[in-house]
Amino acid sequence: MKIEVKLLVLWVASMALFISTGVATWLTLDVMEGVSGMTIRFFLGYCGIIVVFQVFSALAAIRQLFHDMTEEKPASI
Repeated sequence: MKIEVKLLVLWVASMALFISTGVATWLTLDVMEGVSGMTIRFFLGYCGIIVVFQVFSALAAIRQLFHDMTEEKPASI
């Protein structure tokens, strides 16, 4: 994957984190007040992004494992 694509994905993930934190803070202003509430939401959003990307990495590894297991190997003589 080229560096430009990686940077674009990182930028999109960062923007999604900031936007989701802002929306969650705006929708539930009375639940958590002040900077601490926004910090907690930002941290939880960041953890969510990490978990999602780890799941994608695990699925790619499992897919490659199944592909390697089902691939026919040449018979040795």
